[in-house]
Amino acid sequence: MIAHRIYGHYMVINLECQKCGILFDCDIGTVAFPENSDKPDFEKEIICPKCGSLSMDEVLLTEIGQSQLTEMTLGFDSDDIFDFEDDELNAFGFYEGECQGCDLFTMLNDFGLCEDCAVKLERDLIRQRDWDYSALAYGVPAEKHEVVRNEIFGRYGRKLELISAKEEPDRKRKKKRRVKRKKSRGKR
Repeated sequence: MIAHRIYGHYMVINLECQKCGILFDCDIGTVAFPENSDKPDFEKEIICPKCGSLSMDEVLLTEIGQSQLTEMTLGFDSDDIFDFEDDELNAFGFYEGECQGCDLFTMLNDFGLCEDCAVKLERDLIRQRDWDYSALAYGVPAEKHEVVRNEIFGRYGRKLELISAKEEPDRKRKKKRRVKRKKSRGKR
């Protein structure tokens, strides 16, 4: 006798009809997983709102349907795996820790910065014309970059707030070396 694993008593899952291509929710009743098959057996018939009754081979399980089926068969909600205190913040990479900019223990972004320091970093990137790294400059046409930069200067000043200034190469030192080399060549 082939053993079946049977789950649930009332289950609605999201499917896609391969005939007409629409997505729909379908009450499938209980779900059984026969040992000799890689496809589940549904208690109730699959009915597409447009095409009518369908076989298992005529539908695809959507991502939502896969999650629904997994939750039912494994006996847990997939959200329980990722049980965060504040899902909205965690969805954007925020977590608690010590800020790399101001050393406060608070919510941090994926760079390890608090909200205030992240804003300061954005302004500093624009001040230094690091357009490729600035989220504020993303999507701004190149000809408008200087307008954005001047706006930052007008509101917050020219001084960098978070990052240190880029080091300029010491050009005086190079000139001195050249002068010394020229003098030594003349003595030969």
